[in-house]
Amino acid sequence: MHMKAAHGKAQESIYRQRNPVAPEMQGNGRGHERMIDLHGLHVSEAIHVLKHELSVLKNTARAADQRLQVYICVGTGHHTRGSRTPARLPIAVQRFLLEEGLDFTEPQPGLLRVVIY
Repeated sequence: MHMKAAHGKAQESIYRQRNPVAPEMQGNGRGHERMIDLHGLHVSEAIHVLKHELSVLKNTARAADQRLQVYICVGTGHHTRGSRTPARLPIAVQRFLLEEGLDFTEPQPGLLRVVIY
């Protein structure tokens, strides 16, 4: 139980370090673009965070009656242990997006682009 609580605290800390401002509040000076950086999270943690953040962003987009461009940084696996081990996070996030019926593109390796409306 203590270990699970510690993992939850670590997940939140890692995510907030990479995403200091909540996605719905980000502006980045680019209009209707948001960034969700999932680096450093385990697959299950990343999917949990992504599910929550996308839900918030969908509500934000609907309330403003606008489309939001969301960039999801999943990395390319350069830091994955074992040089022959494929990166699991990009595959899991892509699978999640497909299951949610969200189309995405990959403008560059390790970065996914989704339009929410």
